[in-house]
Amino acid sequence: MPGRWTCRPKLCLSPIRLSLRAQCRQSSAHVPGRILRGRDLGPTREDAHQTFRLRREETAKELPLSPLLDPLVVDERSRFEQTKERPKFAEFTPFQKKLWMNPFAHALASPIRHCRAVQIVLPTAFLVSLNARPHPTTKDPWLLPVSLTTDKKHLGPPFRFLGRHLIAAFMGKRRAWERALYARMNEKYGGHNLRKMVWREDMPDFVLDVMRKRVASKLRWNFGFRGRLIAVASPRTEDIEGVEDVSCVLIFRSLRTRADDLQNQADRITTELEKWSSYFTKSFEAKLDPHAALEVTHKAPNWYSGPVVSHLKPRVRYPELEFHTTFWRGKKVAVYSLTDLLGENKAQELIEGSQYAGERSVVIKAARHNVPVEILLMQLQAYIAQPGP
Repeated sequence: MPGRWTCRPKLCLSPIRLSLRAQCRQSSAHVPGRILRGRDLGPTREDAHQTFRLRREETAKELPLSPLLDPLVVDERSRFEQTKERPKFAEFTPFQKKLWMNPFAHALASPIRHCRAVQIVLPTAFLVSLNARPHPTTKDPWLLPVSLTTDKKHLGPPFRFLGRHLIAAFMGKRRAWERALYARMNEKYGGHNLRKMVWREDMPDFVLDVMRKRVASKLRWNFGFRGRLIAVASPRTEDIEGVEDVSCVLIFRSLRTRADDLQNQADRITTELEKWSSYFTKSFEAKLDPHAALEVTHKAPNWYSGPVVSHLKPRVRYPELEFHTTFWRGKKVAVYSLTDLLGENKAQELIEGSQYAGERSVVIKAARHNVPVEILLMQLQAYIAQPGP
């Protein structure tokens, strides 16, 4: 009748077929979740890297096992997938303890990555990382220094360049950053979104401001209580010789001198000369180029890039950077000026509200918990550093 359930008889299996199924289950060597090994694989042969299944015919070619079933491959892979134990400081050797508390060792041990600006590889501690984030209104992706505001590691494909203010300024000229985007970012965001990518016009100063805020936030913990820093009269050797485990010195005043002002004036003169040199080259290229004269009938060779024009050598215009240091018990230690790094206002705000308001300099002692803030001080100092006398 319509609307009634139709009763179907249950499937009936004979006792013989049921016993055959049970025997098959018992004889099967496969157990879910277990990798077949030993006799379960049958006759096999192992070499240094792989396992082969032997064939009945001696002339037949041996078949390699799948990497998912090969016990040699599985054991080798599992070695690198196991979580390493945390290091035990009590078992360290004296040299390992020095490395454990050395910020420069931690910076050099950071992962090696590629700089998109100067095409070199450096530890990530010396690079600035930018990540794409959508604008709250337009939803267009903006490159921002997200890694400087969070401790999370997985932030998407990063855009890394050397941590220098002048490099950040160079990347913003003539959209040089756009030519440095790489294939991984295209796979992640797509070509349509990459064409909408935005680079802030004030990116060099914006990165500097974020770095200063992070350094000031980290230093507030050190300045919060008396005893975390050691007050000294000055960074001179005779004033810090009696302090144990000196890692670096923070001086409250500025370390700039009259020579720095003269260097800034020399840089402005050099920039003006370079500008007029380039203008002269473009205006009189026909007369300076030996291959562009009217009586010349040949073409310039492929290696020829243009007429030779006088310019300052890069090593002369951009000498090696020099940072302030002092000597403590025969070794160099870094000296950081809070006024130069954070700016006068932020430095005064940090110092005046602390237990060290009346001091001139303080010492940060060598300890593992001080390594992050020392790396941030080093990064900020390198970011604003300028070649000088």
